[in-house]
Amino acid sequence: MDINEIAKDTYYFSINNNLSGFITKRNAIKCFEQLVAKLEPGESIHLPFIDTPGSCYYATQHRIIKCSKKLFGFKFKEWKWDQIKSINYLKRGFTGTLILNTVHGEVKIQVCSYKAKFVCNRLNETKKIAK
Repeated sequence: MDINEIAKDTYYFSINNNLSGFITKRNAIKCFEQLVAKLEPGESIHLPFIDTPGSCYYATQHRIIKCSKKLFGFKFKEWKWDQIKSINYLKRGFTGTLILNTVHGEVKIQVCSYKAKFVCNRLNETKKIAK
């Protein structure tokens, strides 16, 4: 598979599992292509998802990588599993919030409220595998 096919597959996985936010298909696929290019040899995708504002994420066996589409280019952020102390979630109305308690402080990621628990559980499972 080439980078574009992997990006499209992970985009459709996110859409079909309601793990998506407010981003156009074109921009989401471009972000996922950027994330695929950042993967190290042997690194596999455990959970692709899109937050409510429209940033794309890959959870791999080594880290969580975030890609945000900016006016000119992309912005990346990553958290290695050993930097994340715990992962929790909150549900309020139509918004769910993942809370990553990291060594550098708390990181909040807005997701769909009825998928917050699912994403939290999958991230916790992936974190356990990473140990």
